[in-house]
Amino acid sequence: MDKIIDFLIQIAPFLEKHIKDIKKRTKLLLRIGLIFNIGYAIFNIFTGVFYRSVWFGAVAVYYIMVCFIKFFLIKKGFNKRGRKEYSDLFTCGIMLLILSVSITAIVYIMIWQGKAYKYGKFIIYVSAAYAVFRIFTAAFDTVRLKHLKSPTLYAAKALSLSVALMSLFSLQFSVLLFSDLNESARYLLNVISGSVVGVLTTTIALLTIRRAYKELKKTKES
Repeated sequence: MDKIIDFLIQIAPFLEKHIKDIKKRTKLLLRIGLIFNIGYAIFNIFTGVFYRSVWFGAVAVYYIMVCFIKFFLIKKGFNKRGRKEYSDLFTCGIMLLILSVSITAIVYIMIWQGKAYKYGKFIIYVSAAYAVFRIFTAAFDTVRLKHLKSPTLYAAKALSLSVALMSLFSLQFSVLLFSDLNESARYLLNVISGSVVGVLTTTIALLTIRRAYKELKKTKES
């Protein structure tokens, strides 16, 4: 793998710039991820309209909000140092918290109302592919950004984890509609998984806010 990377670096200055600089590489990946998020949001909009599904409409709104946060990170992050970058991290944490609370509320409303929409299995395949992509991306971001202290990179990792968790729940919610489980069993599984996802995404947002607040407090005192 190292030889392959060295070869690519030698033949492509563009790759050299982005492979060696973790922040520039993360910014590039955020832009690629933004394109995927926009595409998936549009897919859910059309699916929601075609099947008259409130659930897919809610998922579309969620990913539109994710796109907004990613755009904020691309626009505001990476170019600043010190207090301003942590201020942006705090703002990102607040947006993540709003996003988490909003989607958790939507999830419980959908579960409580017992909405069930039948649609083609193609939808399942697309949701599964996207969920796998998000899980892989979250795991990759967690490993490669583990030891880095950049607040913008921390925000990117937090967002990636939150989206991966939501993608998993969205996939489960859709798959259960095709399962042989009775309604009460589906209800229980959705309540449990929805609660877990809600708690985890809210925790991620609160940890992001806490980290930013602590650093802002340090710089203010100094």
